[in-house]
Amino acid sequence: MLRRALLLIGVTLALADTRQELIDVFGVMASALSEDNSAVFLLAIDPSIPGYVGLAAAVKALAVQNALSSSIEIGKQEGDGRVQNVELDWLFEITGKDESHLFVRRQATVKCRLERRGGKWRIVSLEPAGFFAPPGVEPKK
Repeated sequence: MLRRALLLIGVTLALADTRQELIDVFGVMASALSEDNSAVFLLAIDPSIPGYVGLAAAVKALAVQNALSSSIEIGKQEGDGRVQNVELDWLFEITGKDESHLFVRRQATVKCRLERRGGKWRIVSLEPAGFFAPPGVEPKK
């Protein structure tokens, strides 16, 4: 009985550590966009994912053209220490940097699949990629 209880505590702690690691990954990504640093945002995403070139171009344009504020909450989370499937409630407040007086509030459920590679979590799937496009622009594929 004690052995089972200790195992359960160990599993619970490992899941808590994983959740915190994911919070850290998405926190860095959100901060990078707020600081107009798309390169840091993209570091978390595996460049071999389908549509990466278009996603990268869209994220760069979004960050350069706009001031961004993000709020991210992890909703559904499933997986283990190697692979995680996560649903994020992601909210953007997008304000144009030019004289357009653009203000857009964008909210979506963003689905990510992450894999641990070299001790770090990398996003290997991200949908919808169009969420990260500048307002009025379709993401390139």
